[in-house]
Amino acid sequence: MGYIEPCGCAGLENQKGGLRRRHTFLKQLAARGWPVAALDNGGLIHRFGQQSEIKFEKTVEGLKIMDYAAVGFGVDDLKLPTGAVAASVANIDAFVSANVGLFVAPGEEGGFTPQFRVIDRGGVKLGVTAVLGDEYQKEINNGECQTLPAEQALKQVLPKLKKAGCDYLVLLAHASPEEAEKLGKQFPAFNLVVTAGGADEPAYEATKLDDSKTLFVEVGHKGMYAIVLGLYDDEKEPVRYQRVPLDDRYKDSPEMDELMVNYQDQLKQLGWKGLGLRPANHPNGKFAGSKVCAECHQEEFKVWQDTPHAHATETLTKVKPPRQFDPECISCHATGWNPQEFFPYASGYDSLQKTPLLAGNGCENCHGPGAAHVAAENGGDADLQTRLRDAMARSIDDDKEAVRRSCMECHDIDNSPDFKFDDYWPKVAH
Repeated sequence: MGYIEPCGCAGLENQKGGLRRRHTFLKQLAARGWPVAALDNGGLIHRFGQQSEIKFEKTVEGLKIMDYAAVGFGVDDLKLPTGAVAASVANIDAFVSANVGLFVAPGEEGGFTPQFRVIDRGGVKLGVTAVLGDEYQKEINNGECQTLPAEQALKQVLPKLKKAGCDYLVLLAHASPEEAEKLGKQFPAFNLVVTAGGADEPAYEATKLDDSKTLFVEVGHKGMYAIVLGLYDDEKEPVRYQRVPLDDRYKDSPEMDELMVNYQDQLKQLGWKGLGLRPANHPNGKFAGSKVCAECHQEEFKVWQDTPHAHATETLTKVKPPRQFDPECISCHATGWNPQEFFPYASGYDSLQKTPLLAGNGCENCHGPGAAHVAAENGGDADLQTRLRDAMARSIDDDKEAVRRSCMECHDIDNSPDFKFDDYWPKVAH
């Protein structure tokens, strides 16, 4: 009996899942005496920049601690500097790719990753290879990362897997479901094809490609689920599938807690400048802070004070570990940052010590920077006052969709997967 865990993105931390719960889940399987081969389809990070390089490095450290057997490359992983990727990959004996080579052609001697891996678990010999989809390859503009068309690479690798005498063949396809399905049909020798694309959540049941025996699995997004396949010596039911939500039934792993603390400490030590973040000018001017808004908008300010938005920065200081130095967190937990690109505006929040008036997710994150509006109200230009009031005014009655889109900049699928505007709006209505 052998076990395979074809995970989705096993990113350092996310709303559900993350390495901390995943490690606990894997330890529970091992404690039951089940031989586990943990696999990941790649996509450990989703952006580029200094923070993403650190996150990739720490995530790979986590995968090593969890004894992952095979890990593919995601398209965003390969947008990082190749040297940084190679340095992390060299520290773990798990990465595999049939059609991606770092500095050298795939499969060429001296490369950092083999084209396939043979894994023995519980007497089951697993042959695993991975490919980066042809469409994703078009997004990589990096001469130090060499690729082959997925079909061409699999034609080279599959005979080697067969020669190795594997009992079960796995293809980790970091590709669209359509491309992964096409590859599965072209190469029916694979018993399992895993795709990184598809729906947000994995299917309740495994599907098969046409009339073949090949299982086709979509792992969903953000590592919110683990997919477990049990391989049994049972003619009637040789393969058993289960999707496992990595919810609060699985407590945080102490080892991953320590890794997360180290990650946050590194972000704190580097600071915004060390992470390569340079404040940008906001097109609508400078920020003033919610307490300045309160001088005229007292009733609205009272409503805001009683919402979690008002205490958003404080919340980050109380979680374990604290995350107020993490750009990906502070961008929605303070005032004056771009919530999707994770960079500060020139007059936005810097720190609790330097810019206390901009703590919390304040008025100006929805209404826009208000410094010019405040200055106009203290001046004598009635036309300017009217124009700036109109520019900052937002009404759910006039344009509900625009208000909803504004909320979704922070309450997106990554941070608020259960967000429903009509349920949330009454809690902050003003």
